[in-house]
Amino acid sequence: MVSRLSSFVSLFAACLYTPELSWAQLPPPITLRTIEVPAAPNDVGPWSPEWRPLDDSPVRQPHRLPPVENELTYALTPADPYVEEPAPKLRLPGEDRSPLKAQYFWVPSQSLQGRPENLAISGAQFDLGFPLRMEPGEIWLALGGVERLAINTPALLPDSGSPIPDELWDVQLGVMHIRDLNNGGKAGGMVRVGSPSDEPFGATRDVTVSLLGFLTIPHHERDAWSFSLFYSPTGQVAFPIPGVAYVWRPSYEFQANLGVPFSLDYRPTDALTFSANYMPVNNVEIVARQKLGDAWSLYTGYRTMTEAFLLTERVRNEDRFYVFDQRFTLGVQRQLPWGWTLDASTAYLFDRRIFQAEGFFDDRRDELKIDSGLGGFLQLFWTR
Repeated sequence: MVSRLSSFVSLFAACLYTPELSWAQLPPPITLRTIEVPAAPNDVGPWSPEWRPLDDSPVRQPHRLPPVENELTYALTPADPYVEEPAPKLRLPGEDRSPLKAQYFWVPSQSLQGRPENLAISGAQFDLGFPLRMEPGEIWLALGGVERLAINTPALLPDSGSPIPDELWDVQLGVMHIRDLNNGGKAGGMVRVGSPSDEPFGATRDVTVSLLGFLTIPHHERDAWSFSLFYSPTGQVAFPIPGVAYVWRPSYEFQANLGVPFSLDYRPTDALTFSANYMPVNNVEIVARQKLGDAWSLYTGYRTMTEAFLLTERVRNEDRFYVFDQRFTLGVQRQLPWGWTLDASTAYLFDRRIFQAEGFFDDRRDELKIDSGLGGFLQLFWTR
């Protein structure tokens, strides 16, 4: 749940759609290059106010469907009016713009600190977004996802003496609505129902409802104000998180979300990009990426990663089972035909721990620290 909704590590790259187009008519991905095509100032996509691109800038992004993850930052960051960008924008594993994504990862066995046992973890995840209704000025989008974590260890939780679950699941279903406003801004919301648990939907108390509301208001020619309210019962803080940010775009090369959430993107060249993202309380992502021709790209970065689950046998209803780490990642992406992209990466995971607590920063119980080590990640995603 936290990796999909509450870990606001990547602060939503804006993907556009064209309401007049059907699913089958959506344009294919394109490579990054300047095209001498005049830009219609009133056709900027649902996340952009009616900005005017610079006279010497490349044409704007092609219209695309929203991603299936990270609804918050996607909603709060209007589309870049300058950039024609390849699909997808390169990000760390799990942070892309695709309406369909499949991922597998494996972290081999590492020692538990201060204990004789080892612990290995692997997982798989599938996410899908599908338009229910697309009309001029609005869209209804169905969201769904399944994640499975497999934990292999003979260790018991140190305080309660309970066994560590062999499997943890996160099953999510939801809907998002986006609507144009008369002033050129956007408003919308999202509702997502899920069950992040070792026995999903086994009991009513294992069901979660996450909510998002957002509003973007254009300011000057290319900037905007973003307002939001987000709540997830398995987030790092167990209360609604308000967001206010100013979206500042002084040039094609630089843009920033100044506020909450915070993000910064700098493009010194068309092939090289640096980005930094932050969302309270300790969700951080920093990425550098380099294109190697039209099909290949390299990226490296740092991020924090938090997962939270509701164990069926928990004593207190408020308890959450957390899986946390920090990681440095090095990866490569290869664009395939028909909008598909293959992503392979390795990460050095450190500050790894699992524990139970009512909130991420509350008193911890059953904490186990895991030695640092390498992990492998493989993703296949489709972007339109």
